[in-house]
Amino acid sequence: MRIEDIFRTTAIQKEAISILNSKAMHILLYGGSRSGKTSLLVMAIILRAMYFPSSCHLICRRRATDAWSSVLHQTLFPLLRKNVGPDGYKFLKHEGAVFFPNGSEIWIGGLGDKKQADKILGHEYNTIYFNEISEISYVAVTTAHSRLARVTPGCKNLFLYDCNPGSPLHWAYKEFILKISFLTGAKLSDPDLYAALRMNPADNQENLPENYVSDILGNLPEKQRARFRDGVWVIPEGAIYGRFEESMIVKENDLPETFDYFTSGQDFGLNITNVKVGWKGNAIYVLADYGAFNMPTKTFNEELHARGWFRDDMPVYCDPSGGERIQEITGGVKANNSVESGIDYICAKIERNEFFVSEKCAGVLSEIWDYRRDEAGQIVKANDHYMDAMRYAIFSDAQRGIVVA
Repeated sequence: MRIEDIFRTTAIQKEAISILNSKAMHILLYGGSRSGKTSLLVMAIILRAMYFPSSCHLICRRRATDAWSSVLHQTLFPLLRKNVGPDGYKFLKHEGAVFFPNGSEIWIGGLGDKKQADKILGHEYNTIYFNEISEISYVAVTTAHSRLARVTPGCKNLFLYDCNPGSPLHWAYKEFILKISFLTGAKLSDPDLYAALRMNPADNQENLPENYVSDILGNLPEKQRARFRDGVWVIPEGAIYGRFEESMIVKENDLPETFDYFTSGQDFGLNITNVKVGWKGNAIYVLADYGAFNMPTKTFNEELHARGWFRDDMPVYCDPSGGERIQEITGGVKANNSVESGIDYICAKIERNEFFVSEKCAGVLSEIWDYRRDEAGQIVKANDHYMDAMRYAIFSDAQRGIVVA
């Protein structure tokens, strides 16, 4: 059985299949809504599971509930029922996994919940498929990379990704489209390992309602239309720091040689992050950030010490909901968590050209462009860990008026 035998293969699907069979190890399908990206990648995983006995594969999103509702029930189950039959697989709900008679497994889960992350990252895989990577933090993705370690004869291990494109400064745009390292900005050492293909709903028209592309997607607001119909990388609608420009990203050699004082912000959770800020006159410089996935607070603090993070008397403003964990952070004190006031303060600094970010702050730069509000004006709580830590470091100090020599 081949993918070509399952779908009425279009030209764009044939191109995607060609990429799946290429040298590339990291494969991204991006583009508009309902363009067939998920179905194609899920079917590829099913076929790999069937063709390579005892192989193991992971499909993950940020939330397990989203992975189950949008991928498991809407895509994986229908494809299994149609192409494998009810006796060709077994689904164990308490495990969150599909098992095949040949010993292969497909696991479904989320990386945004500690219990779920511990379960799915406790295995090794031949395929890891990150569904909708715009919702998954960069540190969670790179942590999961270490689990692509299953050895199955004849089976080439693959990372698969898909998304509706976001900002052109998202890590995926840099690595897949520009072919440069997100962390260093240097050219990828082996760019052929990274392949990307844009798939739009117009390419999947035969499987969509007649008026879906023209009347539904065509009437979205401009930026949403660009993302969800045309598959273009744009700063999303409702971007909170939409006036932050690439000119505000400062090269290491161009940073001030001295600063008046330093502060730091600490966010807790499954994605634990710290952001360090230098103050120079009226200007704020985001100098460094560090994050880890599923790391205990004490271990994280030890890692910061090993990096020479802390300075004498530097306050570390911590998420006030952190409770006893604040005591595990060197210099830790409760932050001012007035979210809207903190955002307004940073936006004012940006508008006055008094806000800069070091080029090495991969975490902050991975989130600042897509930190946004939804249609109801509420902040989208996804990929905001560095944004919270940055706000703690900046606004807590501005409100308290603390100056540390």
